[in-house]
Amino acid sequence: MPETILMRYGRYRNWTVKDFVIVCAALVMYIVLKWILPKIFPALSHRLVSSIAWGVTIVMMIALIFIT
Repeated sequence: MPETILMRYGRYRNWTVKDFVIVCAALVMYIVLKWILPKIFPALSHRLVSSIAWGVTIVMMIALIFIT
């Protein structure tokens, strides 16, 4: 499903520098959260840390898309 959304989005609109910056910022946020969350909350499982990191990353990416 996400692949078809990205293909449909990419087909109707060319990617700009802003789009690449937003995706790069989201990936950096994901990596930072995956590294920091286990240190802040050591009792969290790996799966829960990954879910939280993806959730925050997606929310941040959507917010940046609508803000800019």
